[in-house]
Amino acid sequence: MRLHLVEIHDLASCPPSLRDALTDFLAFTENITGAYDPVGPLLRRALERTQARRIVDLCSGAGGPWRRLGARVGVPVILTDLYPYGESVIRVDARAVPVELDGFRTIFTAFHHFRPAEARAILADAVRRRQGIGVFEIARRAPVEIAVVALTWLGTLVSAPFMRPWSWSRLAWTYLPPVLPIVGTFDGVVSCLRTYSKAELEELVRGLDTYDWEIGDFRGGWSPLRGSYLIGVPRLS
Repeated sequence: MRLHLVEIHDLASCPPSLRDALTDFLAFTENITGAYDPVGPLLRRALERTQARRIVDLCSGAGGPWRRLGARVGVPVILTDLYPYGESVIRVDARAVPVELDGFRTIFTAFHHFRPAEARAILADAVRRRQGIGVFEIARRAPVEIAVVALTWLGTLVSAPFMRPWSWSRLAWTYLPPVLPIVGTFDGVVSCLRTYSKAELEELVRGLDTYDWEIGDFRGGWSPLRGSYLIGVPRLS
């Protein structure tokens, strides 16, 4: 059963530097493990179907997997987020994408942030605008994934000195005291509990019949996690 619990870094009261430190860790992990490598061929196929000239990435955080994945899709990628990370990220609410921001929409490691009604509205808006959309989660709501994610505290302690660009605030949140390991582990486990199952994704797209929907899972690089995805493209007439 999906549990929509609260993630600390989702709260408006979460210090921006702590939120940035957590998204830094997510991006670092996604890129160094190659967890999203299998998504490259899936996106290229979807881009060919839609003839989209760019990707509009929603809920980008610190850039997610795009440092590694960007060169594999062959089109420009626009990063957006409700809480922009740096000047290269545009402020956009995934629930209200501006009309002028056309392109194939992607959401990495963030679709679980939205309750079913919001998630359905995000998908329906892409359909209404005739924009392709793909949502990808790095882990599923499964005991093995939850057990692995519960070790996030160890990953943050080990990797913090190697993350770039360098950040004194990130080191402080990691070691003085270890707030990032605690918050990262808590939010990571909650993320797994909030992730949509295949049956729940099928329910979200029920009735959106003008699109072809593909739902599946993947495992990439040397990540121990198995991720899930949903891709929607306009149905050929």
